[in-house]
Amino acid sequence: MPAVLSTRKVSQLHHLQINESAIDWVEEDFIGIQPCVFSVDQPREILLFTSQNAVRSVLNNPASAVLKGVPAICVGIKTKELLAKNGWTVLAWTHYAKELTNVIQQQFASQSFSFFCGNIRREVLPTFFKQHQIPFDEYVVYQTVKYPHQMQQKLDGICFYSPSAIESFLENNAITTEVCFCIGDTTADALKGITTQIVVASQPTIEATLAACFAYYK
Repeated sequence: MPAVLSTRKVSQLHHLQINESAIDWVEEDFIGIQPCVFSVDQPREILLFTSQNAVRSVLNNPASAVLKGVPAICVGIKTKELLAKNGWTVLAWTHYAKELTNVIQQQFASQSFSFFCGNIRREVLPTFFKQHQIPFDEYVVYQTVKYPHQMQQKLDGICFYSPSAIESFLENNAITTEVCFCIGDTTADALKGITTQIVVASQPTIEATLAACFAYYK
């Protein structure tokens, strides 16, 4: 039975899927999220979220009641669902930040944005805003903290959900023959030069990552 590590602990619902698969499942949280203290004096016309973590951090902020009156755009179907569930009007969403820049250029280029992100974020959106002279304010609303673990067990596969989790894993472990299942292209890019044994999920969700893993070992 192949041994597969998940670099984050998954939900009970996911465990129902795991229990039906023929794999030896191991899970550890290799990164954690800590909300930051921040204040929003004057939100701009559209709010921008690139993760569920950013939405949760904003929900914990006293300003959230006011911010819910401002429409949003976001990266990720799960982010969109969390926003909608908490009362936001979601004008647009895409799977990746690069795709979202195309949507902004076509539909919202004359608008201004309040961008909520973590301390480790890619430059795609800020660079796009600066290049196109689109006004935006950036708020760092959470920090990603690494929790490196040393794995004693021989692994056949590893599920990665972010580049930060890869960095954390590599602090105390090496990737050799393991198949790496990645939630999306950004995470897969972080493995370039380390391994070619990469399977990218059909959609950037935990469910799709697990499905890719189960299908591989079926």
